[in-house]
Amino acid sequence: MRVSLEWLAEYVDLVKSPQELADLLTGSGTAVDGIEVLGGEYEAFIVGRVVDVSSHPGADRLTVCRVDLGGEVADIVCGAPNVRVGAVSPVALPGAKLPDGSVISETSIRGVTSRGMLLSERELGISEEAAGIMLLEEGAQAGDKLVDALGMRDTVLELEITPNRPDCLSMMGIAREVAALTGEKTRWPRCELREEGCPAEHDVRVEIVDGDLCSRYAARVIDRLEMGNSPWWMRRRLRAAGIRPISNVVDVTNYVMLELGQPLHAFDYDLVREGHIIVRRAASGERITTLDGVERSLTTEDLLICDPGGPIALAGVMGGEHTEVGEGTTKVLLESAHFDPANTMRTARTHELPSEASYRFERGVDPGGCVRAADRAAYLMQELGRGVVEPGVVDVRARVIRPIRLELRVKHAAGLIGISLRGEDVAALLRSIALDVLEIKEDGDETTIGVEAPTFRPDLVREIDLVEEVARLYGYDRIPATLPRSSHNVGHLTQEQKTRREIAGVMAGIGLHEAITLAFISQRWLDTLDPERKYLPSELASLRNPISVETAIMRPSLLPGMLEAVGFNLNRRMTDIHLFEIGRVFRPLRGDKLPAEPLMLGCALAGRWLPKQWDREEEEVDFFTCKGILERLLQSLHITDWDLRRERMPFLHPARSCAVGIGGADAGYLGMIHPRVAAEASLPENIAVLELDMARLTSVAQSLIPYQEIPRYPSIQMDLAMVVAEEVDSQDVEGVIREVGGDLLRDVRLFDLYRGRQLGVSEKSLAYSLSFYAMDRTLRDEEARSVYDDIVSALAQRCGARLRA
Repeated sequence: MRVSLEWLAEYVDLVKSPQELADLLTGSGTAVDGIEVLGGEYEAFIVGRVVDVSSHPGADRLTVCRVDLGGEVADIVCGAPNVRVGAVSPVALPGAKLPDGSVISETSIRGVTSRGMLLSERELGISEEAAGIMLLEEGAQAGDKLVDALGMRDTVLELEITPNRPDCLSMMGIAREVAALTGEKTRWPRCELREEGCPAEHDVRVEIVDGDLCSRYAARVIDRLEMGNSPWWMRRRLRAAGIRPISNVVDVTNYVMLELGQPLHAFDYDLVREGHIIVRRAASGERITTLDGVERSLTTEDLLICDPGGPIALAGVMGGEHTEVGEGTTKVLLESAHFDPANTMRTARTHELPSEASYRFERGVDPGGCVRAADRAAYLMQELGRGVVEPGVVDVRARVIRPIRLELRVKHAAGLIGISLRGEDVAALLRSIALDVLEIKEDGDETTIGVEAPTFRPDLVREIDLVEEVARLYGYDRIPATLPRSSHNVGHLTQEQKTRREIAGVMAGIGLHEAITLAFISQRWLDTLDPERKYLPSELASLRNPISVETAIMRPSLLPGMLEAVGFNLNRRMTDIHLFEIGRVFRPLRGDKLPAEPLMLGCALAGRWLPKQWDREEEEVDFFTCKGILERLLQSLHITDWDLRRERMPFLHPARSCAVGIGGADAGYLGMIHPRVAAEASLPENIAVLELDMARLTSVAQSLIPYQEIPRYPSIQMDLAMVVAEEVDSQDVEGVIREVGGDLLRDVRLFDLYRGRQLGVSEKSLAYSLSFYAMDRTLRDEEARSVYDDIVSALAQRCGARLRA
């Protein structure tokens, strides 16, 4: 918000310099982003009075004006139609630079020397009015500096108002803050109405149909208005605040909005059918043409101001074209209402109609200030537009929003802030921001202050809010720095946090890059990955008001986000992609409002795993690349109880996928993406993915590794080649070998897989290297051979295996 100090001084005495004031406001929580000094660009211009006007001898449409410049008279050629004797206007003398960059010089215009230029508002850069020269109001003297004559010397503070302080979106709100910080008193603007004529209630009827979206609607009627321009002082203040002046009636509504924080709207009364205002929700598909000339289709989420003929305004956002005030307007129906903040925000966003009014309604205007703002605007229309204010206000309330009563324990507040406070001092601080102190109760060493928070402070709802007010008004810079009390406990990471960091370190050490993807995904991804919901959950956590359909679902898996990241990189010619992510997924639980949020580890690989080097060929990503990453991770976590089992998943290649088990329970999956998924997602097929449940990893990971004695006796190495059916997994064969081998079998390693003419069509040969040794003696060949024979026998019985000849 832009705050003109010249304007602000009307409501509170400014006893501090602009910089000191900015420091005070910033220190109290209302940040000042910048200080702008106005008027410097007009220093080169002066005030001139036209003392004589004569026709130009060489041009019918030009005149030669003799202009009094304050002790000196200059001839200036002018073509404006409104120039006349006695006119007081801005003058640019030779050498002056206009806002558009052009420089005025003494020049001859068709034989007549012109020593300057009489200026229009457009040439001064203060409006688009260029029909004639700018005529100054009474009081300006020839020779005065224009910047002084127009009162254009001003300083503007650019404030950053936090969303919880809508009261500071007005001059009176800032004046209240300044008064509290400097010990001064605020002054309310004048409002001396002279009501006459027919009571307003005879001309206006207000009906609130949807009271949940409009708690209060106040209306005033001003008749016999004379439309025209606003006086210069109002136009100057509006421009300083960043608002373009339009006409006296419209300017008054904007002026009071900036002054009191209450947005207003003026309807041309004669265009409001039957003077009947109806506040209701829009019907689906209902249409309205707003002031910007755009016809808009509405939904039941939009609130309308209507008359019996239909919509005349989009409540809190923009008026309708049909009832717009114009040059022919003589009677105005003035609206001052309180609309629901969330609904106003939704409507403004939906129709892309941000405005100063909706900005204030979104944050919450004072429901108790509607009539005060209507009265102030009616007074200004009475003074500036010569309007006649009809007696009374039509004030309809669907529900009453009352001030909130709170209690503040002084000792509690002092302890939280870290200072010593007296009850009377705290009460004085609260009174300084217009809070009503109802009582001060003493009970031993505890003082409790009863406070009524006014309706213009919707942010004050709890005791801690009052504590914050006391702290900022006392001055954060006056609060001594103290160390918090300590129980001497040293902070530490939980085992889960340690494991998570260790896993991230291992993945990065392997050569993967950590990704952070959105927790919101599109339904399209789920339909692509698992159209029949055989693996992914059928019930999803959906957003009620998503930003777009692309972010409407809370992810049940990390896979959509990882594949999205792969596609993003591939589209930017990053072909070798090695990503991992640790993040939460969301899976609804029956009977619970909130979904479960398990932490998962995801991995996605594409392109080359190793580039070509002088001593090796390049290595493409495949199933075994991802399996190797899994093995390396589990090895780093000292997890030995894990297995892979064949399992079909709708989004993985049927011959290159498996489920991962850790500690005897399902932990995730591993594999290459299905060709169907690759085609539908416009991705290459050679993408390997892995997803694991972090809870399983954390629960099975070993932080303390048991010591294993180094063997002191020689081992016996034996090879075992077995022929098995094609459908028998190597993992099952190895499990039997380890089980039967017992304590003497120390290591098993698969070193060869053979399929060929020497075997049956549906057979394969698996060759293992077996290592036998005993920790307490030298193992004899007979002992190793006995175990070896037992293994062969068990494989024949349980796996249908035979020794390969």
